Amino acid sequence: MLNFLLSLPTWSGCILAMTSMAIFGLAVHFVSSSLFAKYKSDNVKDAALTLFGVLAILVSLLLSLAFGDVISDLVQIRNAVERETLAVNEAYGYLELYDIEKTSGIQTLLVEYAQAVVEEDWPDLADDRLSPRTDRVHRQITNALINLVPNSPIQEKLYNRIMDEIDLMSDYRFMRFENALSAPPVYVVVIVFGFFIQMTCYGAYRSEAPVNLLVVFYSLFVGLILYLILTLSDPFQGIGVEPTNFEILIEKLRSASG
Repeated sequence: MLNFLLSLPTWSGCILAMTSMAIFGLAVHFVSSSLFAKYKSDNVKDAALTLFGVLAILVSLLLSLAFGDVISDLVQIRNAVERETLAVNEAYGYLELYDIEKTSGIQTLLVEYAQAVVEEDWPDLADDRLSPRTDRVHRQITNALINLVPNSPIQEKLYNRIMDEIDLMSDYRFMRFENALSAPPVYVVVIVFGFFIQMTCYGAYRSEAPVNLLVVFYSLFVGLILYLILTLSDPFQGIGVEPTNFEILIEKLRSASG
């Protein structure tokens, strides 16, 4: 169900999640209110509404924690992508300083690497895997650098810096992969269960049009937040992270190389 929800376009998935939560909330409220109608005691109603208030605070807290977690992870992923593109750009610049003619092939491979990330790595990350093409280009870059022999102290320093940037490029690419494998926060299951008990307690109010409307609005809001939490927990499949930095880098390197 989760994979199907995330596979839909953003607006379609959001509407489906909100609608499902509204139907679920109304159904629980209707059943609960019919059961509460059998009891006329004010003590039962007061106890249910008190519990509802406590649960509302707990559910809100869990929603905040879960949303904060996915936002924190999203910031880390975006920073990793920015640092990866910076590593490619820095390595390209050091290669030009090293020897623009002897390293032209490696520079071309760096551009091809960035292109492979945009065209294949990003779609494959949505399926929790990395692109074989990007792996192949990375190996070609590494092999070409191994065969690059420095002829002066300056080239030796540049060579070390190039290798450091290539290592960083690999590290941040793997970080992207690790984040693609991440699962939604465990709070989500607890939130849904807490919401179920909330609507059960809210059944202490009779099922009337204004009350039902409040249930719908509250359920829609919870459904929206849950959808955002779920889709941001897998930012390469839903909303969250785009390869914009790599696209800009490709244009920059191509224009620099003429």
